[in-house]
Amino acid sequence: MNQPAKPVYRFGPFRYDCGQRLLFRDDETVPLAPKVSETLRVLLERHGTVVEKAELLREVWPDTTVEEIGLARNISQLRKALGDESEAGNFIETLPKRGYRFVGAVTLVNGGAKRSKTLPAMIRHGRSFLLAVVALCLILGFVYWQFYRSSRYLTSGAQVANIAVVPFECLSPELDCGAFPRGLTDLLTARLTKLERVHVLSPSTVYRYQRARLSMAFMARLLGMDVMVEGTIQRAGEQVRITARLVDVHSAKLVWSESYEYPVQQLADAQESAARQIAAQVGAHLANQTRVLPAKP
Repeated sequence: MNQPAKPVYRFGPFRYDCGQRLLFRDDETVPLAPKVSETLRVLLERHGTVVEKAELLREVWPDTTVEEIGLARNISQLRKALGDESEAGNFIETLPKRGYRFVGAVTLVNGGAKRSKTLPAMIRHGRSFLLAVVALCLILGFVYWQFYRSSRYLTSGAQVANIAVVPFECLSPELDCGAFPRGLTDLLTARLTKLERVHVLSPSTVYRYQRARLSMAFMARLLGMDVMVEGTIQRAGEQVRITARLVDVHSAKLVWSESYEYPVQQLADAQESAARQIAAQVGAHLANQTRVLPAKP
């Protein structure tokens, strides 16, 4: 099993190899005592941050108690090896009574082991990408099978219109905004299913998407609908006004719209009448656009 590569640090004309514990200036080795080399390693690993004296002592002399004078001697020898003996300190900064910080610009190089890991990493990434593609294909296949695959119970062809009835929006709280729109939706759906070569989406499917707070237009496109019927219900004095719209799903253009008014005291009759009139108009417009003919009453 390959051991992880030791880092190589480059700074100025120098290169420090942590694996070999060697300092190079260009291509020539710069001789360093072992503890001086360890001091440089710790400073490079934490370059840009202050390394406290106590921490340096623990890192460089883990099993020995050493006075700070020993650490100061190491820093002095290291400065001399790096040609960094000026007060400015191009590489090593002294923070009085605290510690030291490597302030030179450092570039980290992972060495040969990095190259040996490149191919396996590419293979792993390629395998992950392939698995993601396969998973996406499976999801798309499931969506197609679930929503777009033709049923043996239904006719197919370019002259068949797929339609969804979206529950009408109730704009008047004084009306029964739960039962009235739902009753109208059910009656209208039943009327539309009597049209020839028309496939009507199940109301339960529409309600499920509506509860999920998805856009009805998005739902219709997702489920492969051609048109959808939507509208509003509101009270206008002693009348209940029902406005219906036939919308082309693909272009979002309005195909047809009409308003109907019925006495507010006869809501049950209003549902039946509105469902019959709206279904007749939808059938007529579908017949004009796609040659779908309404069934005989």
